[in-house]
Amino acid sequence: MNIEKYEYHGGVVSVRSDLKGKHRDHCLCYHCEKFKPGTPDQCVVAQADYRNCVKFNIMTPVWECPIFKKREA
Repeated sequence: MNIEKYEYHGGVVSVRSDLKGKHRDHCLCYHCEKFKPGTPDQCVVAQADYRNCVKFNIMTPVWECPIFKKREA
């Protein structure tokens, strides 16, 4: 397993090379109609997750969610 470092949210983080850049492929939020970054009606779960990511300089894809609603194509 290869680990690399890069800058994220203003700090240097470590990531498995095979997973770098794959967050959107795994995160349920990107398929949810409630996911509206930067808008007043943004999902409360996504907002809290994002704040936690910025606070601790981490990346956390959401795999399970109690309020998920599939986005229509």
